[in-house]
Amino acid sequence: MNDISINAQVMQKTGCALVVSRSNKTISSIKKMLAPAGISIEPANTEGQVFSLLENRKFSCILIESGLSETPCNKFIRALRMVIGSDYVPIIILATTEDEEQLSYCISAGCDDILFKPFTALALNSRLSSFEKTCELKQLYKASLKEQIVAKRIMTNAMDERCLKFKEIELLNRSKAIFSGDLFLTARHPDGSLNIMMADFTGHGLPSTIGSLPVADVFSTMTEKGFELGYILENINNKLHTLLPTSMFMACSVVNISNDLKHAKVWNGGMPDIYVRGGETGNIQCKLQSSSVPLGITETVSNQYDMQDIELTPGDQFILFTDGLTESLNKDGDMFGEHRLEECLRINSQKKSIFNALINTFDEFRGDVVAMDDVTLACIPCSNELMHENNIDITKSMHIACSQDNRWHWYMELGGSSLWEIDPVQNVIEEVHKLSGQSVSTDKLSDIMSTLYHNVIQHSDHADCPQITNIHKTRKTRDDSNDVFIRIGIKKIYHNGIPALLVHMEDSGKQFTQDALLNSLNSQENKTTKLHDEEYPLVFELNKLTRNKNSGNRLEAIIFEHDNLVNYYG
Repeated sequence: MNDISINAQVMQKTGCALVVSRSNKTISSIKKMLAPAGISIEPANTEGQVFSLLENRKFSCILIESGLSETPCNKFIRALRMVIGSDYVPIIILATTEDEEQLSYCISAGCDDILFKPFTALALNSRLSSFEKTCELKQLYKASLKEQIVAKRIMTNAMDERCLKFKEIELLNRSKAIFSGDLFLTARHPDGSLNIMMADFTGHGLPSTIGSLPVADVFSTMTEKGFELGYILENINNKLHTLLPTSMFMACSVVNISNDLKHAKVWNGGMPDIYVRGGETGNIQCKLQSSSVPLGITETVSNQYDMQDIELTPGDQFILFTDGLTESLNKDGDMFGEHRLEECLRINSQKKSIFNALINTFDEFRGDVVAMDDVTLACIPCSNELMHENNIDITKSMHIACSQDNRWHWYMELGGSSLWEIDPVQNVIEEVHKLSGQSVSTDKLSDIMSTLYHNVIQHSDHADCPQITNIHKTRKTRDDSNDVFIRIGIKKIYHNGIPALLVHMEDSGKQFTQDALLNSLNSQENKTTKLHDEEYPLVFELNKLTRNKNSGNRLEAIIFEHDNLVNYYG
């Protein structure tokens, strides 16, 4: 919207002024003053007439002659503001008294300006002209708020996609503005553990959210890929160091709760102490202080992301919060402080959850004082419900990256009913492609993965090859599904100095001998080419290259950049 259109809207709205006065002389004088500006007037002699007119019409401004209303002027103005609502209608007092105390009450009640009688037409029109500019600014401000609300909604949806939701985790997030500089993230590690991050960017409002999405992307993606917390923090630090201006950084605390709820890893960089509350006693088990600088300030240094290991017992509770909680002020200027938080924990030690008690204590302390910073509080119970995904029927995958010689190892395990419900080949192809880029033939990897996996899973009825049949009898018996698994591994290696991928597949079936399998395939090849062409083309072809005397249930293949292959049974 340009300036012309905004001014046009203002002029369209400023067509009539409501004049509250019992003096015909005053009303006539104001009418003559406003006529050149194209503004008409509507007189009102009583408060009843004023409220009746406001119900049916909108006015550009309200002029009130002081001392003429039945109630004190400040109360009358406050009542007018309630009727007008959010619309911007300037209220000007036409003062006949110089009682500064009474006039100050009018200003605090919602009066916009005061004109002392007698006044000139120039003075009155100058006041109205300034209010038109104020109206323009308010319209721009409202438009900005609407845009921020839409952006906030988009940001919230984007963050929700990158964060797991747990009803067991109690979370309070109060922002000083529409946008919050505080961040709370959760992500499930492939080993079943839970990663939790609470962060606080410098400042508050829109500028403080610059790094939220990049941090959430790195945290959730790298956690799902199985990277360790230290490496995740290092990558977040490098991204923020590049992205943020020098005056901004991100304090954060990170917790990794093991899937057996017996231990946790903790890192604190510039955040308030992390509290661990005992599940049985309700007392403070330990306080984990900040031992590192916030992220985004400096480049990564050695040992910057060393974790603190702590032991847990079922029912223990982590309490994480930002400094907006402890640094909040009451009407006397006192800070809430950690001593009041700890006192609340002590008094309510018998309660299973401390969350509501902390909020009530905080709200009672602060009262009606406006918050000066974003406030975030999270209470995280170490309960079995947090680890509900940790069961035999869920796919478990672990991706491990190592910077030494640019090598890496990617691993997946399928167990239970997921063997029949999930075909992991395409997922493996996508993950390996992300890690290795274009250095390895995706088509060749796809051929090998599909052949090895489907040979293990799908082809279960081969009377001429009982060794293969034995492998699949285990998979057919779902009553014993807890003992069934297939492990798939992809590893970056150097074979004779040449970069390559080692494809590894292992299952829980009975062991078989390589010679029996190859002899069976050879006999099938002599009788018909159907089995060779449709079921075992790659396995048959690769094993003509090498004939080990070992027996087992593991298949491996090496893929070179130029499609050279080596295969063996282990």
